[in-house]
Amino acid sequence: MTETDCVFCDIVAGEADALVVDERDGGDGRPGTLAFAPLYPVAPGHVLVIPKAHHESLFDVPEEALGAVMAHVRSLARRMRGEDPDGRGFDGVNVLNDSTAYQSVPHLHVHLVERHEDDPDLLPGADSEVSKRDAYDAVSAALDDDRARG
Repeated sequence: MTETDCVFCDIVAGEADALVVDERDGGDGRPGTLAFAPLYPVAPGHVLVIPKAHHESLFDVPEEALGAVMAHVRSLARRMRGEDPDGRGFDGVNVLNDSTAYQSVPHLHVHLVERHEDDPDLLPGADSEVSKRDAYDAVSAALDDDRARG
């Protein structure tokens, strides 16, 4: 797949719609990252984090870009969880790589999913009644709370 065939690259370029919750430009030669609500979220608080540059998987991403993605994931997770260690019950992150692991878009991405201990199996493609807007609203509200705390 080429970058021109990649929907995530189209989102980064502003050529496809997405509900973006957070963005890091990188700057000074550092890789940029983008966080947005998935098309089919499995839970409120489900967000995807991607490198802005096209890398298909863990096997071809430069370490610096992978580090930028994971730093963004950790920052979002902490902000979504809030100051209280028990916060919103955020317990899990899914990292998907290649189609055998439910990666439907061949552009490296991390699914950050707010989880609770009694949740059912939550995998991309599973039946869910959560809308993309629900996922966006849940993450945006948590990030707004974090920004308000300052």
